[in-house]
Amino acid sequence: MRIRKSAILLCLGLLAAACQAGGGDSDAQRYIQSDIKQLEAAIVRCDEIAANKAMPSPEIFQLLRQYEYEDVRVFLITRNAAMSEECQKPHLTELAYTIGMLEASTAYAEVEDLISSVKPLMYGKETWALKERYFQLPETMRKALESIPYFQEPFRDIPIIEELESANRP
Repeated sequence: MRIRKSAILLCLGLLAAACQAGGGDSDAQRYIQSDIKQLEAAIVRCDEIAANKAMPSPEIFQLLRQYEYEDVRVFLITRNAAMSEECQKPHLTELAYTIGMLEASTAYAEVEDLISSVKPLMYGKETWALKERYFQLPETMRKALESIPYFQEPFRDIPIIEELESANRP
């Protein structure tokens, strides 16, 4: 998931730079570039929240170990992605609104390439595949773990998974 975030940031940055290098930007280009820059900043901010978060308490680890390892792994990965998305949501929503507005406008031709480059990053197949697998988890498990405050904001899933794996090794 971290690789995907990095790829999104890199692509958004390259798109914004490419648009700026093109010379005199139209109002539509400046408008969407502004939204892209705000989303980039939100991604960085949300990643910092996760990076600064301590590992869960031993009690949370005990609770996680009560469930099947693969289910916990899926929960951690998808919940982390969902909390990152939730953290970025205002900016994702604003960019989606801007894209929709520009697609319906006469200025669409000016930003068509930019929009067609950004849309797959926002609406990739992986997003739905993760959510679909998440909703296949046992509902009681999902609800119990979702109710823990630790999992209600961005967190680092990989160190938790590594800790659970190391505890399972002989």
